[in-house]
Amino acid sequence: MSAPFLFWSCFADLQRWVSQSVVFGTGQEKRVLLFRNPVPERREVRSMTRYGYARVSTGDQVCDGQVSALQKEGVTEIVFDTVSGSVPAASRPGLAGLLSRLNEGDSLVVACLDRLGRNTLDVMGLVNNLTGRHIRVRILNIGIETGTPNGQLFLTILAGFAQFERELIRERTRAGLAAIRLAGKQLGRPHVLTTRQRKHVKELSAAGRSLGEIAGIFRVSRTTVWRTVHCGLHCSDTRS
Repeated sequence: MSAPFLFWSCFADLQRWVSQSVVFGTGQEKRVLLFRNPVPERREVRSMTRYGYARVSTGDQVCDGQVSALQKEGVTEIVFDTVSGSVPAASRPGLAGLLSRLNEGDSLVVACLDRLGRNTLDVMGLVNNLTGRHIRVRILNIGIETGTPNGQLFLTILAGFAQFERELIRERTRAGLAAIRLAGKQLGRPHVLTTRQRKHVKELSAAGRSLGEIAGIFRVSRTTVWRTVHCGLHCSDTRS
């Protein structure tokens, strides 16, 4: 390589460096700091995974229809459960394991909404949990995917049904309690002592017998005796 060619090659490199320089200082102290543009840090981008979930209630049923729908959607990794839809999502072996594997940006795909469960409150809790973790839920038979406008509409409607179901449960509970009271039955656990025994406990206490002695006679705890003595015949003396 000739000297002139080498000189101009080095000069061209120097020009490129100077074009990316920073000048600071004043007067004779003015200096040029040469630097190259920093190389951007390479980030490893994790590929987002789409997981399918299929469920049947009994071993006599098959998942072929669900699997076919999931495969048409391009889902290849599918988790299966053979368990009733009334079982909470966290208690199903397959789904519980899948939930622990899902990461932000992943998707959970099911063929039908009822494959997630038949309890509206449980399904709502599951979808809200995944949405909070930035994991999308896609339901093929109704064309819904969370994280989209129609998905938000679906969540709003599902929340309304969940609230409606809660109110129905409360109403059924109140009606059941009223029916029990109307029939003259006692609510809660049965008393440890009968009405006659509770009267006897109070008589023994009034006669000066200690709580421990009375408890030994009736084979109950000192707490039960104390409660009977101090609260009267209508005090609850169920075992704690």
